[in-house]
Amino acid sequence: MPGSKDYKCIKKYIFCLIFILSLALSLFYGSQKQGFHEDEYYTYFSSNRSLGLYQPDRQWQDRQTILDEFAVKKGEGFNYGLVKLVQSWDVHPPFYYFIFHTICSFVPGVFSKWTGIITNLLAFAIGFVFLCLIMDRLRVSPLVEMLTLVFWGLNPQTVSANIFVRMYAWLGALILACAYFHIRLIQEYDRDSSDLRRYILRLLLPVMIVSYVGFLIQYFYIFFFVFIGIATAWIIAFVKRNIKNAVIYVCSCAVSLMLSVITYPSCLSHLFGGYRGSGASGSFFDIQNTGMRLSFFTGLLNDFVFAGGLIIILIVIFIGTMLKLAGKKKRSFVEIPLNKEKRSTGSLIPEITALAVATFGYFFMASKTALLVGSASNRYEMPVYSLLILLIFMDAFYVLESFRNRVLVHIFAAIMLALLLKGHLSDRNVLFLYPEDAGKIEYARENSKEVAAVMFNPATPHNVWRLTDEILEYDKVFYMDESNLQRITDPEIVNADKVILYVADEDHQKEAIEEFVNSCKNLSDITWISSEDMWTTFQID
Repeated sequence: MPGSKDYKCIKKYIFCLIFILSLALSLFYGSQKQGFHEDEYYTYFSSNRSLGLYQPDRQWQDRQTILDEFAVKKGEGFNYGLVKLVQSWDVHPPFYYFIFHTICSFVPGVFSKWTGIITNLLAFAIGFVFLCLIMDRLRVSPLVEMLTLVFWGLNPQTVSANIFVRMYAWLGALILACAYFHIRLIQEYDRDSSDLRRYILRLLLPVMIVSYVGFLIQYFYIFFFVFIGIATAWIIAFVKRNIKNAVIYVCSCAVSLMLSVITYPSCLSHLFGGYRGSGASGSFFDIQNTGMRLSFFTGLLNDFVFAGGLIIILIVIFIGTMLKLAGKKKRSFVEIPLNKEKRSTGSLIPEITALAVATFGYFFMASKTALLVGSASNRYEMPVYSLLILLIFMDAFYVLESFRNRVLVHIFAAIMLALLLKGHLSDRNVLFLYPEDAGKIEYARENSKEVAAVMFNPATPHNVWRLTDEILEYDKVFYMDESNLQRITDPEIVNADKVILYVADEDHQKEAIEEFVNSCKNLSDITWISSEDMWTTFQID
């Protein structure tokens, strides 16, 4: 029975099995990842750059020069000062890039998706442990525990976070750690609050450490931290009836954020002056877009996390709630008492309330401020998908008790597992795989000995990053400013019998291609090969 040593041992084995299966699934999809999002290229570049990526006009760049901007050069590993400096030029905090740069530093000269995936899987492991600890603290039903871990660990969006080489898997891990230490603070407050030293060192210091790191992982962390902080301060001040300790808690949170600012002062310009900070604040204060944005992100949650079945859960919760209001007796799947040696009566309402306020508060704030980029916008909500799944399942199972029929509970669990399979097999909801890039890379590999040229848009030269996987197949690449329509004189280009030409979308594209062909003695036939976002590939022979 729950609480026995045998049960706890079995539960650990089951959780380990779920973790291994989740890890294996992410590795399986990771092996199928064929290309990169432009932001993923930025992760490699901003973490491992050397001289700085640039695109010369009418000049060659060899493969090694390009590779050195995406992989750590030998002898340049563990250069955290440069990583911090590069991030200060952009709009992101540096801690995730420190972690990623560390992994890359162990394999200098290697540009591989696996360094990014391994970095994320470390975060997934941390998040998995904290989610288990949270559910143990909340004493949720064993069935809810297992279903939550399976549904989150194997969910297409968790897999997507694990293979997307950005900071969102780590943000999710820090949010789960923040949630755990706040739940622990609320539950153990009565025991440790009377001793100020113990209160600060045992309960507040872990919150401060996690929040210091979380803020420096991704600025969206502040959304969760503020909402759970408000809820916790309210509980301490008005439920625990100790305003002094509530003030101490608030001050400790402020100190952790101040230390983050002192450590990384560039965050102030990022938040209040950077293009992302300005854009996010403008979107937040635009009240008219609230309904549209909440509808958009709720739609992503429904389609990509619950495979279109969120309505099933909402119907179950609604019907169960109506029955309860009609006077049906209930018995919660959340066990009370929480901990026999600490409390014999009471409920988990404060902890669950704080968790719910922070989770839905984050979801709302991210919905209001995140970029709207189609399905890829899932990445901004991925950090709280685990807690949303837990809270939704807890609520659904709680109201299902109104029916007094455990068979219905198992049917509900079976439906959720069916939706999980649907998300993988039918809807194909795993993102950031880019299978369409496989053919493009293979084409570049087959023509790696031919002359390769890149016409870039001078207004957006950094978009050459989108071609990195392809141009790294060539020994060298000839770069051209697309707006420069002067005749080409380079002998290798002029005398080439075949050229693989990558052309950016730009007003002078047609004229630039015509001038390129006219400059070459042996070229006349233009064959379209492929197109991708902002780029078209031609074979000219």
